[in-house]
Amino acid sequence: MCPFKAGELVIYKPSDAGRGKSIMTDLADLRPGARYRVVRVDRDCVVLEGFESSPTGGLYWREFERVD
Repeated sequence: MCPFKAGELVIYKPSDAGRGKSIMTDLADLRPGARYRVVRVDRDCVVLEGFESSPTGGLYWREFERVD
């Protein structure tokens, strides 16, 4: 179950597999180590501010860490 909620800030920390899945999509502009705001959670995937209309949806929540 995704631990993040809408409005939280997260840091993109992609695994090799996660980076490979996003590299050929419109999510390829996500920068490892950058902070993003969660807009919503869809089936264990986080949808990020600025990427709400992505046809690929979001990325699996384990590709992110919470900003403390």
